[in-house]
Amino acid sequence: MLNGFRNTVVFLFVLYLFFACGKKDEGASLLLNKARELYLNKEYALAKQEIDSMHVLYPKAFDERRAGLALLDTIRRAENHQTITECDSLIVLYSPQLEKMKSLFSYQRDKKYQEEGTYIPKESVAGAITGTTLRSGVAEDGTLYLESVFIGQQKHNQIKVSTKDGFFTQSLSVTDDGLNYRFSNMGKNYEVIRFSGSDENGIAKFIYSNQDKALTLTLEGASKYSYILSQTIKSAVSKSFQLSTMMLQLDSLKKAKEEAEFKNYYLENDKGKVKEAKETADM
Repeated sequence: MLNGFRNTVVFLFVLYLFFACGKKDEGASLLLNKARELYLNKEYALAKQEIDSMHVLYPKAFDERRAGLALLDTIRRAENHQTITECDSLIVLYSPQLEKMKSLFSYQRDKKYQEEGTYIPKESVAGAITGTTLRSGVAEDGTLYLESVFIGQQKHNQIKVSTKDGFFTQSLSVTDDGLNYRFSNMGKNYEVIRFSGSDENGIAKFIYSNQDKALTLTLEGASKYSYILSQTIKSAVSKSFQLSTMMLQLDSLKKAKEEAEFKNYYLENDKGKVKEAKETADM
């Protein structure tokens, strides 16, 4: 009788394990099938979530998890392909617009001293400094710069642009370097101070956004000097801001495309290595 009781207990335990494992496998299969369905509907983020859930909830559903990993690679390739397609479409759209914008600029480069040139708005191209002004340009990598040109005794290292109603933006203070210089000629003192990158601090964008308003530029340093920006200066700076934005956007799209292509290359190459290793092991 005792043996019969033991056999019954063992039978019930095995039966429990069978159904428990069956339920686990069934749950994992449901999540895997849901992930496949989402993948076919191009809902890649949700599909990856289902696969993640399957790994967490059913760690012993080895077959389903292996299938999930294979599906995950497929999803990643699809995501990368989608990125490549979208980037290609936007590059085709934006490239002609960028070339049209560049036609409003003069490309300048001293081949003897410069590896890369600069795009200067045509309305502000001048051979010599004739007065206090604000110049702008865009490097070949899309970096915008502003140059504050001042004729006078004051030394300045910061600029501020403001509207009549009190709104303003201000550059950061810059230190002396190779792109900032002061000199004297025929009894006059000249300063050319360049602001780019974080030092520019949104001055060009502020001018672009408020180019239809009266704007005052204030030079700050040992003392202050202010003047009203002409429409020509505002127009030139606004064009430089637009060109820089377009160049950086296009460069960002090209980099995103290259990154997606590299990821797919890696996935395909890694898949080939796994297949080769498996075939070698089976020999």
